[in-house]
Amino acid sequence: MNESIWNLFPFPTLAGGVITDGSTMPAHRDCLSCATRPCTKDASAPGQVSQCRYGLTFARIDDDRLAVGMVASTGDTASPAARRRYKERDRHARPDHIERAVLAAIKLGPGVVNSFSTNRSAALELLATDEDMQKALAEKLRRDFDSNVAQSHDFLQLVKLVRGHAEVLLKEAHPQLSPEDAADSEPALGAIYYSTSLMIAKLDALVYLNEINRAFGNEREIRLHSLILKYIRIYLWQAKQKGVWISLQESYATGYYDGAALGAVIQGLLDNMVKYAPANSKASIRFSETDGVVRIDFASLGPRITKREVSEIFIPGVRGVAAQNSNSEGQGIGLATVKAVSDALDLQVRVEQSPDPDKIHAQAYETIFSISLATE
Repeated sequence: MNESIWNLFPFPTLAGGVITDGSTMPAHRDCLSCATRPCTKDASAPGQVSQCRYGLTFARIDDDRLAVGMVASTGDTASPAARRRYKERDRHARPDHIERAVLAAIKLGPGVVNSFSTNRSAALELLATDEDMQKALAEKLRRDFDSNVAQSHDFLQLVKLVRGHAEVLLKEAHPQLSPEDAADSEPALGAIYYSTSLMIAKLDALVYLNEINRAFGNEREIRLHSLILKYIRIYLWQAKQKGVWISLQESYATGYYDGAALGAVIQGLLDNMVKYAPANSKASIRFSETDGVVRIDFASLGPRITKREVSEIFIPGVRGVAAQNSNSEGQGIGLATVKAVSDALDLQVRVEQSPDPDKIHAQAYETIFSISLATE
């Protein structure tokens, strides 16, 4: 089937060691007899016109297939072998025509071209709109994470033990203060206390990706400002190290939720905020109440999110291209956990981003993750 498709392509193509005639140009005899075929080892971008050592033009179409056997002028940069080929007028092809033909073939997508990036984009587009596929992927990841969570149990106990020792030392140094206030007064012990608290918060949140039913059963009235402040204090030490200043708007709004489950959402959004905000930038958490609903915005600067990535960013294991190219590491788990708990609690998590880069941080854009909670 593929061979008949590629007979419609204007130029000859090479894939799997087999050369297929094009619709307007047959295979070149020298390509057919070439024993080494060095063009197959070329890593140029799709559509980029190149010359082989024998002077013939080729261009990559996908991970497996090349357009081969043309003669295209490259002006003064042509090699002597390429210039000798100019007399083969029946093989002439303009470089821009070759590029357009290749790009037109790529647009046909999976089933015609075998490109990892094209296949990935098509799969993500389908995944972003197919709830059944999202559930299947989440279930697969839950099974994969089961062993990690089990293995991390001992680690979690160790982390809690270390934090417990830090609390004892902080209590001895400042018996009248809470652990958090004491940690703010002791840089070394404070670093240990907040680092271990951060590890515990992340491991606790991971549980919801495996067992979303834990988001229910312990509902109580929660003052939202106090809950968020608790997690900000955990992240404040890390934020200070980056020079990220976090402000929290005052609010008296309350909600009736499981505090640990809601905390997993707040922790995930704060983690994402601090992780990707550029150094020496500002972030804010704002409240807006209307008709029994409070919307909470987590606003900060962050890497570019394309329109396509807006629908993919909460999919488990997926990170935006700009996020992958940043200095911050991630596995695409944090926002997936946020999405899972948000869907369970009907928090309507979403993201929006300014189209214009920040005036000071040119590679960063104002980004707002928001959740909506019932207050009645």
